[in-house]
Amino acid sequence: MEKIKPIVEVDRIQQILDALHDYIVVGNLIPGTELPSERDLAEQLGVSRFSVREALRVARAQGLIEITRGRKPKVAEPSTGAAADIIALALKRSKKSLLDLIVARQGIEIQIARIAALKAKSVDIDAMIKTISSIEENRDDIELCVQRDIEFHNILVRATENIVFEVMLAPLMELLHDCRKATIQRGVDRIIEGHREILKAIKTHDSEKAAMAMRRHLDMAEEDVKQFIAENK
Repeated sequence: MEKIKPIVEVDRIQQILDALHDYIVVGNLIPGTELPSERDLAEQLGVSRFSVREALRVARAQGLIEITRGRKPKVAEPSTGAAADIIALALKRSKKSLLDLIVARQGIEIQIARIAALKAKSVDIDAMIKTISSIEENRDDIELCVQRDIEFHNILVRATENIVFEVMLAPLMELLHDCRKATIQRGVDRIIEGHREILKAIKTHDSEKAAMAMRRHLDMAEEDVKQFIAENK
């Protein structure tokens, strides 16, 4: 007869993290709210200060809290940064091709364009116009053009008012940056044309035209990536 496996004690650091999550999320604490000191947390949780210190470091890496030397930890502002870093690291280690990333980006950004067309405000539209103008006026500055290209797409994401899209898209944009920098050197006209078409649909709040324009824009990006891969085999 097979023996019953012994119970393994749950990781103490994870237990402290779970308690912090509950304290902040369930307690609905707003960003900037001070948490108990390291010593007070240790006393309240019945654990060592070392364990609390390690848990706080993990919580900071997760974007849950802010830590300033000599002061109590504070609840951090909501941010996509920590989640994006984790996803980006996982993708870099997975040996997935750039084409896989393009396909994933297509599925996300087409829906983003559709929603952004319905929700975009004048400030979003003005910001998109500025990025297009900046690309037109700085055609020879490849790095700047790449940044403005990324900025255009980020404006669309913000226009959706959906933080999940930000978390999903951020690591993809980071991984495609170097490739985009290489492909954009063939010329920026295709980017400008694609952005203008998307912007036109956004201005009229036509969600389906915006989705179709984004699909065409990303199809061109896929062609550029395929060409880039072929030239660098």
